[in-house]
Amino acid sequence: MKLRAERAEFAEAISWVTRTVGSRVSLPALSGVLLEAGEGRLICRATDLEVSAEISIPVQIDQPGRVLLPGRLLAQLVARFPDAPVELTADTDQIEISCGRATFHVRGMQVEDFPTLAAPADDAAQGLIRADAFARLVPQVARAAATDEGRPVLTGVQLEAAEGTLTAAATDGYRLAVRSLTFDQAVDGNALVPARSLQEAAKAATEVGGSVTVVLEEGQASFLFGERRLTTKLIEGSFPNYRALLPDAHETSVVVERSGLVEALQRVAIVAMGQANTPVSLTFGDGSVDLQASNQEMGDAAESLPAEIDGEGLTIAFNPAFLLSGLEASGTEQIRVELRDGLKPAVLKPHADDGQVDDLAYLLMPMRVS
Repeated sequence: MKLRAERAEFAEAISWVTRTVGSRVSLPALSGVLLEAGEGRLICRATDLEVSAEISIPVQIDQPGRVLLPGRLLAQLVARFPDAPVELTADTDQIEISCGRATFHVRGMQVEDFPTLAAPADDAAQGLIRADAFARLVPQVARAAATDEGRPVLTGVQLEAAEGTLTAAATDGYRLAVRSLTFDQAVDGNALVPARSLQEAAKAATEVGGSVTVVLEEGQASFLFGERRLTTKLIEGSFPNYRALLPDAHETSVVVERSGLVEALQRVAIVAMGQANTPVSLTFGDGSVDLQASNQEMGDAAESLPAEIDGEGLTIAFNPAFLLSGLEASGTEQIRVELRDGLKPAVLKPHADDGQVDDLAYLLMPMRVS
């Protein structure tokens, strides 16, 4: 194989696919990146058997072929290449890579050991959604997914596509995030996608822009962005009936400046550092929200800020990290908090006077305070 590629395109392609290369792999070939040159294009592929990534870029090909190179090494080399075309020549298991005045010789891996990547079926139904909207939805929802592998179904994001809408939901048992988007081209289907895979798809959507093609199939989901494709295995098991958790009414609603509440929460929560499960209490009433936290070892802190309150006043306590995550998810200048009482879940929603906000609901379980 012999080819010549533009440095920027080659570096971007290698960076993209090596995101799926794991540091600990069961097969040596899984630590590699497969490069396949033919018909004026170079296809780069990588997989960890759970997630697979593929990208195609235009190159000048003198001799087609395939090579498998160590992914981490290749990514580190390419990231430091000078601004000059990249030339790659493969002769048996010795691969020469040159860029400008730099030349490297890398020992190739066995191409035959690289697995066949999963890909969407040719006749699979495809949905189309705006890339910027998709890239915004994923971090808003995926932040509520569990990181503990003890309950695998909670480490995923449930995607439900029906009636022209894509709804995403995630929960770790203490909080729940739900948001919907409208398809540009609708598709139907359900998929429990690993949060990590969905976050990689969101990064690609941000980088490429345009539209994202969504393919939901039995056992796998694929996301296509121009010349890039990410395919992931789905998580087996049943996702909780999250719709039953969302309250259909509230007794008190509070509208408060989001950035002010975030800053106050960060200050008050400092006293909770070093002591696990120390809550921050919020008291709503008399046109203000009062925050308070105490730690037997470090002391206590309190702060107050104005708020618009509709309904009876009450006090409720939250895990400060979970509350902060919900506040950061909205991105709006104001946040709306819907409450029933101090022992039932609260729901945080973006708020704007003109009503033009994301369809996001962030439900948060309260903590009991002795």
